[in-house]
This record gives sequence, structure tokens and C-alpha cells, in this order.
Amino acid sequence: MKLIYLGAEVPSNRTLLETTSATQVGVSFWRLRERGLPKNKDYLLENYFPLEYSIYVYPGIPKGTQLSSAELASFAAEYEDFIANNIDRLTTFNEISEVDPAFVAEQRRTAWSQVPPGKFQPVWDPNSGMKGLVAMVDDYLDIAIPGYAIEEQTQLAVVTRTHARTSGTRFHAIGCAKPDNLRQVSIETASTMSWLSPMMHGETIVWDGMQIKRYPKRMKDQARSRYRNVYLKAGLDVDKILEDDPKEVCER
Repeated sequence: MKLIYLGAEVPSNRTLLETTSATQVGVSFWRLRERGLPKNKDYLLENYFPLEYSIYVYPGIPKGTQLSSAELASFAAEYEDFIANNIDRLTTFNEISEVDPAFVAEQRRTAWSQVPPGKFQPVWDPNSGMKGLVAMVDDYLDIAIPGYAIEEQTQLAVVTRTHARTSGTRFHAIGCAKPDNLRQVSIETASTMSWLSPMMHGETIVWDGMQIKRYPKRMKDQARSRYRNVYLKAGLDVDKILEDDPKEVCER
């Protein structure tokens, strides 16, 4: 399973990623748009990422955002242009999801019907149930699954494992990095913002040699002191970690 590091549309995050061995990165078009796209030229991923990077693109509409029909249509048109301009450089991209199912179906029929196989990831709507997921297996090689659904839908474990084995379908988790959840399903990739949590929210995330441990901000001092030897073995600067250095606490 490949872990995709979300947030690479932010220059400071890209700089941080470049200091690590992480080359599987996720880009949110919504955040790129909010930050301001070039007015007189296209935003080309090849100008911002080294050739060895695998780039996964997401619409990135924040959960709970309410868009009018006109706003959604405008965003979709911009997203389509962005994908068309970058289709050769990106690894895969997700469709716009969690909007009117009729809109999603129309996008699949028109905008995305001619996309090269393996580039496009339709997103399963948990409201369609397992029947809806199985129906997608007949049409698509890759299917994205919202991270929250993995925890809520207990049947996913059997369905994903069965179809990964029998039909070769590749499933991808969006916004999910909980090891216990990911172990339940057959997943090719999992995208996450968790790698930024130590810097943004004061959390502590560490691999202790057996499993990933995650501690809230209130336990930061206690947790980071406890894993001093783990940090040293990984070649990290313990003093910088204890001082909450934003770069060091996010190192892999």
C-alpha cells in the first residue's frame, strides 16, 4: 500500500516533503484555486514537482461546503481544464463527489469518459450501499473510497478483498490513515493529512518499530520524551523535536 501525503499544493509543505523521501503527494485543486492560480498562463504540475514524484490530484472541496448549481458548474469547468492540462504529469485524479448524484453521473458520462485507463478514480458514494460499489466494479479499474466509510461500513472488508482478488479492482482510501481501518480492507493507496498534524496541531505520531503510535497535544512532552531513542535511531534531531521544530516533528 502506498501512502499519499496530502497538502502538496502549499509551497511550504512541498519544501518540507522535498527534505524527506516522500514522493507520493496529493494536490487539492480547491486549495490551489483559493491560493490564487496564475491569471495569464496555465498551472502546470511539471513546473512545481520533480520528475520522480507521483502526483495524485483531488477536487478538495471542503466537507460541508455548500455550492449553488452555478458555483458547482464553474468549479467543475475549471477542474476539467486543470486535469486536461496536467493529464500527462499526474498519476491519478478523483472526480468531484458528495454532490448531486445526477451531476456525478453526467460528469462520468461526458468529462471523464475519454480519460486514459488508470488515470481516473470515481468515488464510491456510501449512500449507494454495497450494491452501488459492486456496480462500479463492472465499469472501473480504480475506485476511491471515502475514509470515513471504512470505519462505518463493516461489509467493505469482504467486498474489497473479494473484488480485488476476482476482478483485479484497485481500491483507494481518501483521507484515511488509521492503521486499524486500513488493515480491514484491500487498499492500494491511502491519502492523509496526518503527517502535518504534529506541526499544525501539536500531535505526536511515531513508529515504535511495531506499530504507529499517535498522541494528542496534551501528551506532547511526555510522548516525545518517551521515544527519544526511537528518534535517535531514525537519525532525527531529538532536541529539535522536543523544541517543537516544525520541520523535524514532521519528518518520516
